[in-house]
Amino acid sequence: MKKQVQLERIIWKLKMAARRDAVLKEFGANRHGYRMNEPIEADKIESFEKKTGIALPAEFSEFLQTVGNGGAGPYYGISELDAGHPPGLLNRECRLAPDMAQEEWGELTAFMDDSSLNEPEKERLRGELYGGLLDIGTMGWTFEMMLVVTGAYRGRIVYIDRSHQIPFFTYEANFLEWYERWLDEIIGGYDTGWFEMEEARDEGILIDLYLSSLEEKVKVSAIRGMHKLLKLKQETRAFLLEQCDDVSPAVRMAALEILAQKDYAEAVPRLEQALGSPIAEERLNAARQIDAHGEPGGGSLAHVLSSLLPEETDARVLCQSARILEQGPVNPLHLLIPLFDCPDSDIRREAVFHAGRLPGRQAWAEAFGAALSDADGKVRRAALGALEGIPLPELLPRYERLLHDAEPDTEMRRMVLRRLDEYGERARTLLERLSADEDPEIGREARHKIERLKVKVNKS
Repeated sequence: MKKQVQLERIIWKLKMAARRDAVLKEFGANRHGYRMNEPIEADKIESFEKKTGIALPAEFSEFLQTVGNGGAGPYYGISELDAGHPPGLLNRECRLAPDMAQEEWGELTAFMDDSSLNEPEKERLRGELYGGLLDIGTMGWTFEMMLVVTGAYRGRIVYIDRSHQIPFFTYEANFLEWYERWLDEIIGGYDTGWFEMEEARDEGILIDLYLSSLEEKVKVSAIRGMHKLLKLKQETRAFLLEQCDDVSPAVRMAALEILAQKDYAEAVPRLEQALGSPIAEERLNAARQIDAHGEPGGGSLAHVLSSLLPEETDARVLCQSARILEQGPVNPLHLLIPLFDCPDSDIRREAVFHAGRLPGRQAWAEAFGAALSDADGKVRRAALGALEGIPLPELLPRYERLLHDAEPDTEMRRMVLRRLDEYGERARTLLERLSADEDPEIGREARHKIERLKVKVNKS
């Protein structure tokens, strides 16, 4: 009876939410329009469960049969349950858990950096990593909403990132509680852009929660709850500025993130301070806030990003900083070139990749050419991409060496062939040698390019 009352309440609240957001300004609303699909029949649910070997959590099953089989929901909405083509691995024991430590997550995902595994093996392990989870909707980018259907946390909602950041379990005990909370936040006028990543509460309550606890996790949660607020009071901004000097990096980053989102101008001095932090995560957080909320190119902080770029030791921060500068008037090309010789291969790869996207790179063709001989395959690939449209004769011997050195790597050799396309007749001798290559794909592609050259010569 209690569940039925809640379902009826949800149907009523859906109508209220649609009225509250009649112009569809909430995230994802323009896609689902607060409309639901027709409910699904019980026999189709049974068919789905028989094919997958699992039983859907009761709250979700009742929702599908009463409210609708997909439609309006958080982010881009709830996906339709496809009873005819259910996903695999649903009956695997879910390996995820709330408050999973980063170290544990690192152990579960270590296979992704294991060079002894081929891609099909890694794909199989990725599937097992997210076993026991039913995909119920997308959040945009690489994020997805999942319903746990097996294990100790069956019925809970978890957000996963397909780029394999650590998963996030939402606060509610089951699907209906989570879904109704979303409706309550829309009706209540909260910002639902990051729905369920933080708790929605009044500013005063959140500050009191922060002050009442010595636990870092509670303090960070209280600050992040301010994402929901449309505007901050002056005293709340002053409170966040104070927390930007906290001894805890996690607290400092959370406070700076909210401040940058709600009042970027006031956050600028603190962002500059964080960019100089000895902690890579803090520098990365600051760069991300500049990218998300600042002016294109970094605005007044562009000179800070430029001055720090040559000394950056974290590839993620380098990537984010270069990406910001690329969008503005400051061309960081001359700052990135020296990093082609950095001992850290990740730094080299990011430097080559971003330099290869910038105007004026032709003047540094020799540096990109040298990167073709880098010991790291990712750096060589970045250099191949950067040299697109720069068919200098002196690079041909480097391409020939790379074709020989990369023999087991068919994809990299095909990238070299794409560069040879730009040389026309000057690459014919090399292509003829490749036409008899032991790799049938490379030989076939080389012969095809030779035929194209012959056609061009005949036409001319």
